[in-house]
Amino acid sequence: MMAENQMTNKSLSIRVCSNGLSFCTYAPGQEEPFEYKVWDVNHTISLAANLKAALMNEPMLKQAYQRVNVLITTPHFTTVPVAAFQKEDIQAVYQFTFPKDTSQHVTYNVLRRSGIAIVFGLDRNIRQLLLDDFPRARFYASASTLIEFFGEKSLIGSGKKMFVYLHEKEMTLYAFEQGRMLFVNTFEATSVADIQYYTLNVWQQLGFDQVDDALFVVGDIEQRMTELAEKIKYFLQHVSVIDRSEDFKDRLTMGNHFIPYDLQTLLICGF
Repeated sequence: MMAENQMTNKSLSIRVCSNGLSFCTYAPGQEEPFEYKVWDVNHTISLAANLKAALMNEPMLKQAYQRVNVLITTPHFTTVPVAAFQKEDIQAVYQFTFPKDTSQHVTYNVLRRSGIAIVFGLDRNIRQLLLDDFPRARFYASASTLIEFFGEKSLIGSGKKMFVYLHEKEMTLYAFEQGRMLFVNTFEATSVADIQYYTLNVWQQLGFDQVDDALFVVGDIEQRMTELAEKIKYFLQHVSVIDRSEDFKDRLTMGNHFIPYDLQTLLICGF
């Protein structure tokens, strides 16, 4: 009976980014509740073809799960205030923001704590493959989980706060004032000089204070994070690299450095 209950409560999270796939299972009550695996992507074929191969061959994707979450890490998202959000308008909103991106399936997440909706696109073939195997799968934008998580963190202390999330070949900037989101955008950037430029440029445009407000650097690329923090300290007084082992010390993910940061926030945000 216990084994059956554990299987019933087991969940699967699938992370899809521009050039990769990874999977994480969570089984409550077990000594090691998390299992995480990165799929070895074949870059000579499409990401959808890689997903099809994973669904056919990866044992983690052949089990029964109570819940399946799919995290789409993409720069193709836009925000709409909840007060102005209408489900029937999402296609028009998305096409207005990304007029050349006509091949994507458009969906949304409503973030009631933050008072906004995230409208985002995902590959139609990837969506269909996942729904064929997991008909009740729920799809989330990476930005959705991070806005909710950073918004909560921004309530601690005083002043405005900016978060720089470094992932893959991109950076995403999130800015808040006491839980209220002021700015979010993704930039393609791998060099620390470019990341520093985008960060300080947005900081200046938003009118953030070099002394009173704070910058937090977080992500999955340790060397880039440390170097950015050291360089940007010459310009801003309050600069910190987020230690995820401290960030998640009271959370189930236990600060596991192998699990991407946005996936960790999905696991704990309670969507």
